[in-house]
Amino acid sequence: MARHFSETEKQTIKKKLLHEGKVLLEKYGVKKTSVDKIVEKVGIAKGSFYNFYPSKESMVFDIVLDIETEIHKEEMNNLHTFLAEYEFPEAMKHTVLKSLGFMQNEPLLLIVNDPQLIQEIWSKSSEQQKERSTRRNQNRVTDFIQAAGQKGYSLTVPATVFEASLMSFFLIYINQNMVGESGHEALELMMKATFGKIFVKGCIGDIKGEKSFDH
Repeated sequence: MARHFSETEKQTIKKKLLHEGKVLLEKYGVKKTSVDKIVEKVGIAKGSFYNFYPSKESMVFDIVLDIETEIHKEEMNNLHTFLAEYEFPEAMKHTVLKSLGFMQNEPLLLIVNDPQLIQEIWSKSSEQQKERSTRRNQNRVTDFIQAAGQKGYSLTVPATVFEASLMSFFLIYINQNMVGESGHEALELMMKATFGKIFVKGCIGDIKGEKSFDH
């Protein structure tokens, strides 16, 4: 029987679940990491796990979102550093390339290459988690657009197109072995062309991204 935990205990246990879960997932992969292994590491009964998450996949969703949130904090710091040296489109290129380099340290993000696993994780995650994921993606794009505006640049395409471009670069990066040894150079050229086209300095009129998330 799952025991009752105080609010302080719940917070402590959830942090341990996310930490130990991440370690096990990185070591064994999502499919080979069982709830039994997780609760053994955390030191709680198996029944207690379900007080926090309805499934292992739901916990994986939270772990991945936490990783992405931390990466975005770092990339915004990097963007402001690069803006001291480059114009906005070039600074964006360097920022995104550096963020993609974090993939070497965060193998869990590579699960996007497994559509079946992604679908399973999505289907077993709560609506609240899905909303958090959507907000995180939108906030990331909004942060970039606002940073561009502060430097006098406007987005010339809907924000959803910009967001799709970022995801495309990510997918290309993690599949570089299929492209060949010139893949990184090609990706950098694509980024330079894309950011130079969709961010224009002194563009007259409304920024295209302002209302693109309202539907």
